[in-house]
Amino acid sequence: MTDAMQGRRQRRVVGLDVHPYMFSMALLAGEDALNSKIEWVVDKQPLDRLEELVSKKTEPGDVIAMEAGGNSFVVSQRIAACGREPIVLESQSVGKVGKTYCATDKVDAVKIAKVYMSGLAHAVWKPDAKSSARRDLFFVYRNAVCDAVRCRNRVWAWFNSNGLRQPKDFRLSEAGAAKKLLAIKDWTPMQKAIIESNIAAFQEADKRRSAFNAMIAEEVTSDAEMLKLTRLLGIKHIVALALMAFIGTIHRFGTPRKLTAYFGLMPNVCTSGIGGGNGSLAHCGRSDVRSLLIQAAQSIMRYGTGTTHKWAVALKMRKGASLAITALARKLVVSVWYLLMGCFTPMTEISKTVAIKIHKIVTLIGSKRIKALGYKSPLTFRKEKLALLLSTT
Repeated sequence: MTDAMQGRRQRRVVGLDVHPYMFSMALLAGEDALNSKIEWVVDKQPLDRLEELVSKKTEPGDVIAMEAGGNSFVVSQRIAACGREPIVLESQSVGKVGKTYCATDKVDAVKIAKVYMSGLAHAVWKPDAKSSARRDLFFVYRNAVCDAVRCRNRVWAWFNSNGLRQPKDFRLSEAGAAKKLLAIKDWTPMQKAIIESNIAAFQEADKRRSAFNAMIAEEVTSDAEMLKLTRLLGIKHIVALALMAFIGTIHRFGTPRKLTAYFGLMPNVCTSGIGGGNGSLAHCGRSDVRSLLIQAAQSIMRYGTGTTHKWAVALKMRKGASLAITALARKLVVSVWYLLMGCFTPMTEISKTVAIKIHKIVTLIGSKRIKALGYKSPLTFRKEKLALLLSTT
């Protein structure tokens, strides 16, 4: 018997089913999922006891597998601090395995261990501290945008229900918005309270959106790797941050095809016998990042002038706008892969489009914040970032 077979027969895998306040775990030992035996099970323990039970019940070298969830990355960091090897499995594959007539935390812990031993689920990349921070920033910005849109729609829906239309060239974010709307007609005291409350809710959400938008702009300009993504048409600071937050390190994607598949921009392939073929998009990965890439492709379709734009327009005439924009988004992700791999031709001069883009990003940060960072003026800051863009691409 070879050393590899010996190691395989002695495998010990702990399945961990984690909830926000409790967890269950089970140790399986054996050659494979079919022949493994349950050594012990710990059921419904408070999450505060995680380190204690992991150190007490497991041994160095044991693999602790868990399903991807809201707190799985934080839990994996706590397990790694105990000297054990945490593995986070993709939730979609794990969820397809199980008994339909019995689903308990104890059964799920055993199931997770068996799924890992069988190799039916891929391990999820655990983001580093920088990528995690960027994801948090992206999430709070996305939520602030959703809140602002929801509050704005609530204002105009209420006006519509009262037989009024939105005034022309009117912005809810301006300082005297409530005063102008209250002057439209004679409102009852209750209606005045509703208007003031709805506008105040919108302005608060919009203020948070603007603050997080400025933070994203500052984060992008502080990192040369993200800043050089703005070289691509359709990518500004929001898309650049979202891409780098979820890509992490580009070297974990061996080919451009793997990166496009990661964002769900590759078609499904379903063939059996002599039938089948390519279907619709796979729709894996984060839908919010994919929607940003689609919006970037729409911007390229609207404002582009190069050969890729001409190809996309020709494809639109033949196959329709939806397919052409999706294909353009896929090409954009391929360009991102090559750019991050350092395979693009270095820039010798800043184009007008890139200069305008960097100027808008600097404006979002604001003169006050730029001076607080130690720069003499926004112009000095912008010149430095443009020079950095030339030197890194």
